[in-house]
Amino acid sequence: MLPILTAPEAPNAADGGSALADAGGPVVVGANWYRFGPGQRIRHDRVDGVTFLWAVQGSGEVRSSGRTFRLDSTSVLRLPWRHDVEYRADPRTPFSIGTLHLLPWHSSSVPVEPRVAHIAGDPLLGVPHRRGKDAPTLPVLRPATAPAARELVALATYCVDRFLAAPTPPEPVLRALGVLVAEAGARWDDDAASGSVVPAALEMMIEHIRTNLARALPVAEIAASAGCSVATAQRLFSRYTGLSVLAWLRRRRLDEAALLLRTTSLRVNEVARLVGYPDPLYFSRVFAAAHGVPPSRYAVDLLLP
Repeated sequence: MLPILTAPEAPNAADGGSALADAGGPVVVGANWYRFGPGQRIRHDRVDGVTFLWAVQGSGEVRSSGRTFRLDSTSVLRLPWRHDVEYRADPRTPFSIGTLHLLPWHSSSVPVEPRVAHIAGDPLLGVPHRRGKDAPTLPVLRPATAPAARELVALATYCVDRFLAAPTPPEPVLRALGVLVAEAGARWDDDAASGSVVPAALEMMIEHIRTNLARALPVAEIAASAGCSVATAQRLFSRYTGLSVLAWLRRRRLDEAALLLRTTSLRVNEVARLVGYPDPLYFSRVFAAAHGVPPSRYAVDLLLP
């Protein structure tokens, strides 16, 4: 998201505070999954945090700073410090999204309260020990396959799992995660500066995978969806994702399965079919190898202290 703040200056009047002479740094104060209903809309006029959003399935629009962004599994959105936001889920395929909230700077002398201030009248709005100095000022959408976006989503997914598992992570963990997220965020703009643009052909193949996840997908079909040869498809996936086509497809299936297990009451065999595994026993073995626990225990274990 943002550069690491190693020696922050005291906040000025615009940041809503008197001078703070103590140290501080970035901290993660929230992370969660949210499943929208068809056509559901949610609006917040002010969010005191930098927010990263990514869709794990479905699609919709996110409006912020007078701009509208289409959000689906092919993109990741960063909203700046103290932003407004309106979510508009697609009426037919509403999105399920992951959210991560970062404070660019939090005083080290004030205990961290692990929540983002976003409701009028919240006593945490505008407090001097939370601020966004040096934070980006405009929303930025990145392809989900961009290196910085992939790194951020992987880290943010871990944060979501930590916040959903009781108890809430202790303050040293929140601050450590803040540093890691801030480092990843600092590379967000580096992708654009270095010309790291994901080819349209790769985006087309990823979209084809996303919309056909429940059935068998030969590499030749995936390549053909973007008018590519198999060799070109393998080269693009290897260069921009670090994985072969089949390895990326497998990871996408298991990520989707993990989401469904976390956010729905579907049975394991139903989840297996939805992500392209007709044999639930084989799915259980593959899932356990990837996540360390069988799918029947996965969602339950996340809730254990």
